[in-house]
Amino acid sequence: MQRIVTFKIDEALLEALDEYARSRRLSRSEVIRKAIEELLRSEGVEVPRPRRSPVAARGQVIEIPV
Repeated sequence: MQRIVTFKIDEALLEALDEYARSRRLSRSEVIRKAIEELLRSEGVEVPRPRRSPVAARGQVIEIPV
């Protein structure tokens, strides 16, 4: 289960984040999650891998015979 977290961020930093996300076709949330995970791992914190939901991942193609 994912939870919503609210925090304050400087406008210029938010603009840079959005440009980065747009240029890589990622959501703002995906970039923030990845950045937090990388920071924690670089500091030696064990970060559990997220469980995959049975719902198809974003961008994945599912073929259904008709």
